[in-house]
Amino acid sequence: MQATEGEDTSDKVRLGERAQRRAIENVELSHSAAGARVTEVVRHRLADGSERVVITNADREVPRELVDHAFEALRYSGLVCAPGGDGAIALLGMTQPLDELLAAIPWDSGDVLDQLLSAARARDVSVMLLPPAGGERVGSRS
Repeated sequence: MQATEGEDTSDKVRLGERAQRRAIENVELSHSAAGARVTEVVRHRLADGSERVVITNADREVPRELVDHAFEALRYSGLVCAPGGDGAIALLGMTQPLDELLAAIPWDSGDVLDQLLSAARARDVSVMLLPPAGGERVGSRS
C-alpha cells in the first residue's frame, strides 16, 4: 500500500497495529492436555508481539461478536472466559500466561468452567465472565 501526498494513513496504520496485537487460536478445551496447550499458545503469541490472546474451543461454534467482546474485555481484565452452556468453556482470553492456574484445571471434567473459576479465586486472579452472544460464527464446521 502506498500513500499519496496529503493522504492520512494514521487510521489505517492504527487498525493494522491493533490487529497485530490481537491473536486468536482454536484449541480443543475439553482435552486433558488443554491447559498445557493453552499455555503454549499464549506464550508463543505474546512472544510474537500480541498483547491480547483469545482461545476459542475447537469443539464449539463461537459467535464472532463474542470474540470481539473478549478482545475488548481484555483491556480491563487479564483473564476473560465465556461459558459453553454445559459446564464447558467456549472461550478463554488472556493478556499473560497463567501456567499455574491452567495446570490446576481438570480440563476433561464436565464442570471445567466451575473448576477454572474456583482455581482463579484461590489464586486471587480476577476473571471477567462473558455471556455467549449471537452473531457470525467463528470456527464453524461444515
